[in-house]
Amino acid sequence: MNFPLPKMNPCYFCEIIQGKTKQWNVIEHNSLTLTMLNGRQFEQGQCIVLPVRHAPTLLDLTQKEEAAIMAAAKRITQAMVSEFAPDGVLLYQNNGIGSGQEVPHFHLHVVPRRQGSDWGFGPPHIARLEQRQIPDKFSHEAITDFKRQTAESLRQHFE
Repeated sequence: MNFPLPKMNPCYFCEIIQGKTKQWNVIEHNSLTLTMLNGRQFEQGQCIVLPVRHAPTLLDLTQKEEAAIMAAAKRITQAMVSEFAPDGVLLYQNNGIGSGQEVPHFHLHVVPRRQGSDWGFGPPHIARLEQRQIPDKFSHEAITDFKRQTAESLRQHFE
């Protein structure tokens, strides 16, 4: 089964993987995965893990990629716990436009959660974006000192 996917040519994540865009937010990059700080920081340290190979959805991943993505998610979770001491970590992933997928390249969100968050038990980005209330920390286009410092603090766990 193929899900309807967002239209994006070239793929934004492939451009990052290939080094065609600034990689200020890349935390870890190896032969199978890339982990980067999400440009939308609903929670400090929120990251995305994606396969290096272009694979639009979960159904397109190989078993080797699946294992590598989960291993990368575990590594970034360990870095988040060490760096930010969150109350918990949320993993979520969307497949197809019907689920809210915005980039047609599989990506797993890894989100440190804290008490007092306005997320409730799910991501607030859909409601905020629909209301057009997009502060810089939520905009993937805005590169801020806060985001750079957050990426650097996580990156040090991989050196």
